[in-house]
Amino acid sequence: MASDGPRLQRTTFTSVLFFVFVAVAAEAQLSASFYDSTCPQAASIVQEKVDAFVESDRGLAAALMRLHFHDCLVRGCDGSVLLNSTDPNILTEKSALLNSNSLRGFEQIDEIKIELEPACPGVVSCADILALVARDATVKVGGLSWQVFLGRIDGAGSFADEVTGSLPERRDNFTKLVETFAKVGLDAMDMIILSGGHSIGQVHCGAFFERLYNFQGLNITDPSMDPEFAAMLKAQCPPTKPLEFMALDATNGTFDSTYYLDLLTNKGLLESDVALLSDPLGVEYANKAVQDPDTFLLEFGMAMIKMGNIPASDPYGWRKHCAFTEPKL
Repeated sequence: MASDGPRLQRTTFTSVLFFVFVAVAAEAQLSASFYDSTCPQAASIVQEKVDAFVESDRGLAAALMRLHFHDCLVRGCDGSVLLNSTDPNILTEKSALLNSNSLRGFEQIDEIKIELEPACPGVVSCADILALVARDATVKVGGLSWQVFLGRIDGAGSFADEVTGSLPERRDNFTKLVETFAKVGLDAMDMIILSGGHSIGQVHCGAFFERLYNFQGLNITDPSMDPEFAAMLKAQCPPTKPLEFMALDATNGTFDSTYYLDLLTNKGLLESDVALLSDPLGVEYANKAVQDPDTFLLEFGMAMIKMGNIPASDPYGWRKHCAFTEPKL
């Protein structure tokens, strides 16, 4: 009987989270069954495409998850991050400094849309595609699945100047990170958990050069960084190679709680990641995630659902092409 205890506890916890998911989604009037009658094959089409993409390029998992994140924090979850500029005088979100050299996966989203349209013409929104893709990409590299609630409305506007101040930046401290997430209704714990998305993905070496070579303008390495880790980084990221890539955690390509272990052992890369441990709440959660990885995976799903419920600030309707809008008739 004793061996059943943890299993029963996990089952109970999962059940509780499921009802929380439903309650959170209900507030945003999204539904897990939104396409059941109009496009029942939508989820399976998306999943098959994502599986193929990630099998071909495992690094795409982080990129595809990140698109959903960058979409929702600017103008709500409306697919605006996917829009191309049609006016040379107006840059869209994807052209913003924080996005232009870091986001990818746009072609894959277009491929999915092309696959969906013949099956279900004029039904599935680009914003919903991003939500499904983020979940499926995470699961493909080791994450636990979560229920994706659907029914988002695409937006027509996308402006580069709205990105700054809406997205967290690599040098933000804990207070600034909390403020950024609070703008869209996410709290400090949501921010800490969603930061775990850095369990997968890579970053340019130049993004942490200040910590490595010129901490606080003193031409030294951040003394809080593990010395052996710093030496490894310097070998792989010399000052002459700011565009080289470095994995964001020690198990690059696998979604797990190692990101938090790296932080606790002074092996974090970005200032914004290390900043999580400047607050007791971040320290407490990092220890919890390391001690109970399954709980982190479950709570990450819950945080993604909450983020995915951020409503579009300027809804437009369904877009036939995710990269541009068409005049309404």
